Amino acid sequence: MRWLALNPFIIVFSLLLSWSTMAETTYPLHVVDGLGNTVILEKAPTKISSKTLFTDAVLLELVDKEQLSSLTDLANNPNYSAIKDILPKSIPLLALNVEMIIANRPDIVFAANWSDASKLAIIESAGIPVYRIQTPNTLKEVETEILRVGDIVNRRLAAERVIEDMQQRLQQEVILPKKRLTALDYNPWGTSSGQDSTWDEVLKQANLNNAIEGLVSDKYGQVPVSKEMVIALNPDILFIPAWVYGDEKGADKFKQDVLSDPSLQSVKAIKNGRVYQMPHVLRSVYSQYIVDAILFVNHSAYKKR
Repeated sequence: MRWLALNPFIIVFSLLLSWSTMAETTYPLHVVDGLGNTVILEKAPTKISSKTLFTDAVLLELVDKEQLSSLTDLANNPNYSAIKDILPKSIPLLALNVEMIIANRPDIVFAANWSDASKLAIIESAGIPVYRIQTPNTLKEVETEILRVGDIVNRRLAAERVIEDMQQRLQQEVILPKKRLTALDYNPWGTSSGQDSTWDEVLKQANLNNAIEGLVSDKYGQVPVSKEMVIALNPDILFIPAWVYGDEKGADKFKQDVLSDPSLQSVKAIKNGRVYQMPHVLRSVYSQYIVDAILFVNHSAYKKR
């Protein structure tokens, strides 16, 4: 204690640390959601309903499980949910069921910007605030949205720790190649994800070039890709689905078709055995678990085989 008293730096640091742990959100809170709507919270929410996979994943990191009145009905689906293995059994899994949500009276509902607008309007008319998440495409947008959620639920510092963990993992685990390779996202329905898509961001963060970079994509970030186009693009690596909706054997059949197609044998990815099935849970993720998608792609491309 005598030593501590003689070190003002330690005292000041301790005071700053104590203050920072208390520096959370001030209520009433006015926040603008992903559709430009102003959401008002009179106090910190203690009962929270999540209706997006993004907020399912983020909220499990930020708040006590007792605060979660429900998560999405997809939270335990292995093809969509990155939190399936850590999902508390005590939390109900519900779709966007208006009657059940209103009966449960959460302090806030987190929904997607593309969620059923008419259902959300009914929930809001019942006096329940709804925050619509703007689906992020880039790593920076993911981090920004995590911080917004943290502010709303009075867990800013916990949200910052989630982001610090993301950044640390990328700094420590992403392989920096001597030469960047080119990759193509290829699927049975004949499209690939171009610019303004989460996939394009995953490739950039994984130090890979997108083979269709610069090509015009639709409003969903998709670019039509024919077999002839695959041959012309000649990517170093092909990433194909590990799961196809509605067809249990569809992904494996597509893989065999790609590998055995005589017209594709000149493509570098096929000629060099660089065709990888990507789990759908990583292909579609846009929460903090986007780091797992980045590392999967990066290690597939650059880790010694």
